[in-house]
Amino acid sequence: MGIYDRDYYRPQSREREQYHFIPPTQSWVFAIIAVNIMVFFADAIRGGDVIKDLLLVKSTTLSHPTEWWRLITYSFAHGDLRHIFCNMLGLFFFGPLVERKYGQVEFLCFYLIAAIVSSLVWVTLSFNVVLVDQFDNVIGPLRMLGASGSVCAVVMLVVFNYPRMTVYLWGILEMPLWLLGVLFVAFDVFGFFGLSGIDNVAHQAHIAGVGFAALYWWRKWRISDLPRLLSPGHWQERQRRRKFFNPKTHADRYSRGMDDDEDSDNDAIHRQLEADEERSEQVDAILRKISEKGQDSLTWNERRILKRASRDYQKKNKPK
Repeated sequence: MGIYDRDYYRPQSREREQYHFIPPTQSWVFAIIAVNIMVFFADAIRGGDVIKDLLLVKSTTLSHPTEWWRLITYSFAHGDLRHIFCNMLGLFFFGPLVERKYGQVEFLCFYLIAAIVSSLVWVTLSFNVVLVDQFDNVIGPLRMLGASGSVCAVVMLVVFNYPRMTVYLWGILEMPLWLLGVLFVAFDVFGFFGLSGIDNVAHQAHIAGVGFAALYWWRKWRISDLPRLLSPGHWQERQRRRKFFNPKTHADRYSRGMDDDEDSDNDAIHRQLEADEERSEQVDAILRKISEKGQDSLTWNERRILKRASRDYQKKNKPK
């Protein structure tokens, strides 16, 4: 039995998937929803939108570095009950799917980075734009608040990972997730170009969230791995592994000890045992990564290493 024969390495079924609700209790999804609700009701109890005005992001935020914290805090403030209900409902249903697939820490990193990216795009496109009344009197800078950018990113990441999963729009209309994703994007594209009429929706922030989710899924990013990837030791180890598992030199590590007259048989055996041991350690690390983060977390090079190790294992244990 090779590595690919193991249960956790079998490809997923291509049959249509059905959405199954996963309660978000004891997770970052639940914590984010709780914080948003507490902020909303705290502002309602205090009155005067004091907390909301403190958290929202403005079109002038980039011009004032002392207010850059607004690029993330805006996502925890909402305008009215309908606004927070729609955003938290989307996070409630789709957030647990992302958290289960990528892990709690990675979900939190993805959610917060999506909020920052969405606000940066919105602030850049709305840079120093001001609101005016009917008499052309300046009211103040343009403002944005709400978790829509992050929620759109979460929803679209689920769409990219489970396009055939079926959901019920408004609890009535059954449709695959890929179609729901198309409708999401079409709504914001039309709104961005003013084709859906005048509304109070930050369509550019939604599109930014969708774009971030697309890049995250396509490039297989893992934000929580950044500290490890930026460490000098990681790059040294990566160079060492790349050198060892280079296809041009890999076969030579197994054969040159027997073909080269200058090497003794003991040296050849020692090199082969060393290579086998190093490969075994590499495969164990990859299998642990699959167990902790899932198969989708593997890089192209790790998949190649695992495939080669599985092939060699099958050859070695093939009945004679």
